[in-house]
Amino acid sequence: MNHKKDYSGPYHGYDGFAIFARDMDLALNSPTWGLIGAPWSKKAEAKAKAAV
Repeated sequence: MNHKKDYSGPYHGYDGFAIFARDMDLALNSPTWGLIGAPWSKKAEAKAKAAV
C-alpha cells in the first residue's frame, strides 16, 4: 500500500517520463503560487524605498 497519496509514479522508462512531465507541469503551473509572494520581490522593494 502506498502511504503517499500525492505520488503518481513510477517515473521509470518512456511512460514514466510522461508521468513525471505531467506532475511537474501540475506543480509548476499550480494556481496556488499566486497566493504567496516571492521573497526577492520584497527585498527589491525594500532596497528601492531605502534608496529614495
